[in-house]
Amino acid sequence: MVEVKNLKKNFGTLEVLKGVDLKVKEKDIVVIIGPSGSGKSTLLRCINFLEMPNSGKVYINGEEVKKKNHDIDSLRRKVSMVFQHFNLFPHKTVIENVMEGPTQVTKMSKVKATKLAKLLLKKVGLEDKANVYPEMLSGGQKQRVAIARSLAMEPDVILFDEPTSALDPELVGEVIAVINDLAKEGMTMVIVTHEIWFAREVADKVIVMDEGVIIEEGSADKVFNNPDNERTAQFLKQVTKQN
Repeated sequence: MVEVKNLKKNFGTLEVLKGVDLKVKEKDIVVIIGPSGSGKSTLLRCINFLEMPNSGKVYINGEEVKKKNHDIDSLRRKVSMVFQHFNLFPHKTVIENVMEGPTQVTKMSKVKATKLAKLLLKKVGLEDKANVYPEMLSGGQKQRVAIARSLAMEPDVILFDEPTSALDPELVGEVIAVINDLAKEGMTMVIVTHEIWFAREVADKVIVMDEGVIIEEGSADKVFNNPDNERTAQFLKQVTKQN
């Protein structure tokens, strides 16, 4: 589904990604963990070209993506992204937020987009909030709307960038429940998270990043219970202590 080869990204003199290789198979749930500043979110943003890599290659469904000969908006229909801070349109109702992509990008009819949006809001448990504005929602509800909006583009892959980090602890569960449902339905997902228990629960593969490189990858059981890299062990010990 997604393959990254020797991906590098600099911001000025700061080297954030130092040559990352990653493969995501269809229906995989790949969870990326690691300390702050390790390049996790930048990697996601480079995969769907919200950030332009300095070098390296990105393949979607086996085809290399090149900005000069690809419609990046078309790419983002295949590889959708859910952000940490929701990024909903405050002047649009919940259902209008979900309809925005299909009507504006894929030119879906308003009637069809309304039907689709209602189905997706039901899927995330918010059909009763269709006509309210984002300011009337809790953080967990906003993130569920953001997930519905992402699904409205009928993507092949969804990238989640810390989907629960902006939420109060009691609201985390409702968002994770939606992600769990998507996992059961076979949605391919790449998730950056600091919720280690969540990573243990849903991940087919866990990636550990530190200082711009992948230092370890494997099954959740292997990475969390018997890591090969000492830096991984230190990170997990520190996170466990904080929690």
